[in-house]
Amino acid sequence: MTAAGQTVDILQLYPGELGVTGDSGNVLAIATRLERAEASATVRHHRVGDPLPERPDIVVIGNGPLSAVRSVLDDARRLAPTLTDWVAAGIPLLAVGAGMELLGERILSPERETIAGLGIFPITTDRAGSRHAGYLVVESPVGPVVGFEDHRTVTTRGEGAVAFGRVTAGVTGTAGSEDGIRVANAIGTRVQGPVLPLNPVLTDFLIARALERRGIDWRAASAHGELDRLASEARAVILANIDHVFSTI
Repeated sequence: MTAAGQTVDILQLYPGELGVTGDSGNVLAIATRLERAEASATVRHHRVGDPLPERPDIVVIGNGPLSAVRSVLDDARRLAPTLTDWVAAGIPLLAVGAGMELLGERILSPERETIAGLGIFPITTDRAGSRHAGYLVVESPVGPVVGFEDHRTVTTRGEGAVAFGRVTAGVTGTAGSEDGIRVANAIGTRVQGPVLPLNPVLTDFLIARALERRGIDWRAASAHGELDRLASEARAVILANIDHVFSTI
């Protein structure tokens, strides 16, 4: 059975508050990749105060400042049991930057205030670290992932927790360290870009995990050739400038 004719439901959480680093591009990358395979995507947005969403096929939550995390925190705690059940059921989820922090156990602010997160990811985040701003490469089980990071955070994983990958290149001080978190099919990462248009391998991972729940095998095809070429060219630019230091943004 192929993906043709299938409809995949994508849920983006808090696109206004946690979508400041081009995170809508991650949703668009999933939808476009499906459409090239003669499937389709429906995109739903959950905003503060909305009713609890119905179960989607894929969940995306993006990045933002700590003020944005605070602004959605009460609503997100209302969603926490539902999100926990979805992750346990194997629904694929992508959380970038602050979205990953929100799904973690707690955040320590620069003023040393402890903010309780949703407890879905076994991580804690300290937002008073040194600044990391530049290109990076993360080697992950789904393949190499390239992009950009800009943060002042230190992420600590709980005992036995699995990182998304290891930073293998970049000059921001994180090379050699681990990036993000993975729980079942839920991935948290610091890689921006946005990450999915730059990295079709990660987009394909999310789609494949969603469709395998229907007994459908997903893999890239000739219809994705142009998307893959554009991503490859963009990645080549990043890799050619991997040693560039960003002192200001």
